[in-house]
Amino acid sequence: MKEQLALLHRLQQTDSQIDADQAELAGLDDGPALAAQLQREEAELEEREENLAATQAQLHDQQLQLQGTEDDRQQKWEQAYGGMVSDPKELNALEQKIEELDRRKGKLEEDIIMLLDDVENMQAAVAEKQSEVAQLTAKLGQAREYFAQRSAELKAELDGLGQERAALVGQIQSALLAEYERLRKHSGNIAVAVAKSHTCSVCHTAVAGSLLGELRAPTRLVKCENCGRILVLDK
Repeated sequence: MKEQLALLHRLQQTDSQIDADQAELAGLDDGPALAAQLQREEAELEEREENLAATQAQLHDQQLQLQGTEDDRQQKWEQAYGGMVSDPKELNALEQKIEELDRRKGKLEEDIIMLLDDVENMQAAVAEKQSEVAQLTAKLGQAREYFAQRSAELKAELDGLGQERAALVGQIQSALLAEYERLRKHSGNIAVAVAKSHTCSVCHTAVAGSLLGELRAPTRLVKCENCGRILVLDK
């Protein structure tokens, strides 16, 4: 019986490790939440980049308009004051046109200053979002790498534990094995407890001295009087 109890204890340890590995494997995270967050951040980055490109295009257009206005003003100024116009009415019309071009130039310059500020702010926002996307990408990669590595380790360990369990089961008497499985089913997957320091290792209830005596030279299954689990002596 002593040898059978030792085998039951080893089987319990093996089953507990199998339960722990299966729970860890089921709880491993391959990063779906991170992937969804990354997708959102990438979409926001794309929107910011599009807005920046549109603003830069608008700035470029305004700068071209300013250059054209300045060229037009210079041409009108040369016409008006370069000795090519003698008619007062024509001169007056040119001066009015120059004033109109000056107003337009001033407005364009104001718009360009505002657009330059907008571009600078947008570039900073894009750079910030690029950094966030890069960090999330790295974090997701690490999560997936850990998932792949750890899941492979756990599956290999579970395969070994399964073989170990099969070997143990083959050595345990059928009646003892049936009682073990029954207790596991109704006792939170723990059928065997250790009588350690005169106490049940599971429910922490004191084990009677008479039971401890039986465990030293067991002839039958000894169970905890409180939780009903099979008791074995601490090594």
